[in-house]
Parts: sequence; structure tokens; C-alpha cells
Amino acid sequence: MADESFRIGGLDFLRGCAVMGILFPNIVLFGLPSAALFNPFTVGTTGTGDLAAWLFNFLLVDGKMRAIFAMLLGASTLLVMESAEMSGRDGMRAHRLRMLWLLPIGLAHHLLLWSGDILLMLALCGLIATLFVRLETLGLIKLSLGLLVLQTIIDLSVTLPGFGVRAAAAAPGASAAAVARWQGYADQLGIGESGAVAREIIRYRSGYGEIFGERFASFASDMLGQLVYFLPEMLAFTALGMAMLKGGFLAGQWAVSHYQATWRRALLVGLVPMGGLAIWVLVSHDPLAAQSAAFGWSIPLRLPIAVGLAALAMGIAAARSQSLPVRLIESVGRLALSNYLLTSLAMTTLFYGYGAGLFGRLDRAGLMLVAVAMMAVMIAWSTLWRRQFGQGPAERLWRWAARRSG
Repeated sequence: MADESFRIGGLDFLRGCAVMGILFPNIVLFGLPSAALFNPFTVGTTGTGDLAAWLFNFLLVDGKMRAIFAMLLGASTLLVMESAEMSGRDGMRAHRLRMLWLLPIGLAHHLLLWSGDILLMLALCGLIATLFVRLETLGLIKLSLGLLVLQTIIDLSVTLPGFGVRAAAAAPGASAAAVARWQGYADQLGIGESGAVAREIIRYRSGYGEIFGERFASFASDMLGQLVYFLPEMLAFTALGMAMLKGGFLAGQWAVSHYQATWRRALLVGLVPMGGLAIWVLVSHDPLAAQSAAFGWSIPLRLPIAVGLAALAMGIAAARSQSLPVRLIESVGRLALSNYLLTSLAMTTLFYGYGAGLFGRLDRAGLMLVAVAMMAVMIAWSTLWRRQFGQGPAERLWRWAARRSG
């Protein structure tokens, strides 16, 4: 989601990979109750293939694509400001106008299409990130690490007490209040015959009016949750993206061999402990372990994995810039905002009651196949649209609104 006037081919390729890759974790929320995001042992898991789908998301995708989007936001913040200043405009104002116009786009997406929106948080991060632009590379990295530590502490403070709630309910002579507290907690996490899961399935198989009404009613609490549980992390990766641009990583200035060495080391550093967390979850078959692993312990590990995946993509783009696969995925990246909005429109129509009504009817493995099919659609339409019209429809509207305001 970048300005058309100042582009780096590797960033378009990385952006294309991210907008396609984020569909893998999002497809779980499009097609299954929210408990399935953290609990691999609830609805949507019926066999080994479904656990394999959860494992793939847990290790390589969930949280990492959002991190890459935030890194790209940090890089594009500096690039857009530089581009505006080179053309005689106020760079800070140009960037802020883009973010201010992204806010209503995100708000409309959240309320009208899908409540899993990240555009609002990206816009807010972009506005806050103007405070970071004068920091040197080392200062940005320190800020990023501090914010990640903060996010880890916040999320673990929410997930770890669940173990105590369960232990209190299972203790001999447990009070009725302790048992009821655990039952409510387990219900929300999709453990056993979950009423929360059943109600969510009914809701999303209903009509548009009912679904919109629920989104509207829960908007304030949703935003509060995102501010607490996502904003510090996204700001961390936004600052990191600025540092990576200043250091030449996201500017495409590194040698291919340097990118290759980076992704090998970074993925090793991140995936080994992530693999340990996955083993703990799968061997224990414990939903609380899965929740704390996904929504706590894995947060600091997203940094090396996201950096590793970004290095892998940048290295591929640098080594094979003229290859057909790279050019096709660059087209997806050039239309990233349009593709993100199109995906929400297509998937909610497929799964919600006002469309095909498939919500809760497919398992995780089946949802992954739907995601792959949607990725093929992204590649096909992005290539054809760029060939015919150049800029994407949402990108054109966004840029026009920002430029007209300036």
C-alpha cells in the first residue's frame, strides 16, 4: 500500500507476498468462529491435515504477515516523504494526508465488510510513526525491541491467568464461582460444547443486517482490543521497517548473498523455538497452551521470522527481477489495497449467510485450498488490471483524495 510515485521493485514483490500470505490466517477467521484462531482443537479440526494447516499458520504466517505490512508501512512512510519533498511538497503533510484518508477506508472496511480489518491500525501507526522519522537506525531498532517486549508482557498477562482459572476449578472442593468462571473461559475458547461457538455460527450464517448490527455494536470494544493487543506490536514493526529502509535492506541495496545469509540465520533463530512451542501444543493437546503460544510466547519470535521472510522475498526479487513469477507477484503488490479489499468482499460473500453461507462448514485444510484459489484470482486480475489501467482502483481513489486534500 504505497504511493505510485516512488517505488522499489523488491518492495512491490514483498508487498504482494504479504497481501497473499495474510489470507492464510485470515481465512480461519473468515470461515470459522474466532475461537479457532487460538485453539487448534476446536471446530474446524477433524484430522491430521487440519493440524498441519494450523502448524503452517502458526510457524510461518500468523502475525508474521501483519508484521511485514507494518515494516512496509515504516519504509513507505520515509519513501513517500522523500518523494513529496523532491517534488517541492511538504513530505510530512503528504504522508499524514495519506494516513488520514486511510482511516475512513479502514472504517468502511471494518463496518461494512469485515471486522478483522488492519487498515485502521496501519493508518494510526502511520500517523504515530511521524514521531520516529528523525531517529537513527539504532534508535529505531531499540524502540522496536522495547515495544515488542511491552506487547509480549501485555498479551501474556491476559493468557497466562487461564491456567490458574482452570486449576482453581479443578481443585478439590472448588467453589461454584470458580467452576463457573472456568466454564465461561472454556466456552469462549471453544472447549467442549461451546455455546459461544454455536452462537457465532448462527450469527454469521444470518443476513447482512444482523451481521452489520453486531459489528456496529461491538466496534468500540473491537477498537479498544486492537489498541491494546496489536498497536504496540505494529508500531514496533513500523519502526523496524524505517530502520531496515535506512540500512538499505528494504531499499533493495543489499547483495543477493547478503539477503540469503540473513534469511537463513533469521529463520533458524525464529523457527527453532517456534517449533518447540508447536511441539508443546501438539503433544499436550491443550487449548490453553495453544492460546498462550499464539497470543504471547510467539510475539518476540515474530521479529526474526518476519525479517527472515522479508529477506527471502527481497533476495528472490533481486536475483530474479525479470522472471514471470516475480513480475506477477509484483502486480499483486502494486494493487495491494485493492486486493485486500477485494479479498474481504469475496470471502465474506462466500462464507456469510447473505452469500454462500459456508461459515463453519469447512475444515482448516479445506479453508487453505480456498485461500490458494483466492491467491490465484489476485494474481490473474492484478496482472490484467495493471496491463489495462495501471494503478489499482482503490489506490487511485486513495491517492486522488490525498493529493486533492494537499
